[in-house]
Formats: sequence, C-alpha cells, structure tokens
Amino acid sequence: MDKLATQGMPACEAAQRYALKAKERLHWVVGIVITLVVLALFAMAVAFAPSSVRANTSLCLKQVANDEHVSLEAFFQSPAEQDAFAEAISACSR
Repeated sequence: MDKLATQGMPACEAAQRYALKAKERLHWVVGIVITLVVLALFAMAVAFAPSSVRANTSLCLKQVANDEHVSLEAFFQSPAEQDAFAEAISACSR
C-alpha cells in the first residue's frame, strides 16, 4: 500500500483499491466454495441414485409377490408365475 502511495497515488485511494481487491478475492473464494459444494451434492446424488432405484424395485417386486401370496422364488418355478413376474417388473418400472 505504501508503494502505491509513493507512486503518486494518495494513500486513501490506495487503501480503497486494496479493499476492492480483497473484496473481489472474497467473492471468488465464495463462488468457488459454492461451486464445489454443488458438485459434491451432485456427485452424491449420482452415487446414491442407482442403489435407491434398485431398492425401490426390489421392494415393489416383494410387494407384488406378497399380493400374489407367493415368494419371489416361486415366480421362477412355473411359466405362469414367470408371466406374472414379467408383469410385475413392467408395473414396478413405472
């Protein structure tokens, strides 16, 4: 700041420029932090989305099996149950 004052710039003006630069740096830091937080939240959403979808599909299939009063293993035992399983999959995918 003294260097600016000795170069023909008043000390008050030098102090104002320094304050503006500090404020600009603060804005950049806040912007970068916000960007990193948003990217982290997006990464977490992408990481947890597939497991959530699988869990919801699994719960839906179990619900359909309970409604049909059969187990998921029974779906694979007979062709009629396999058709019911295919219908359950299409219903749960909506």
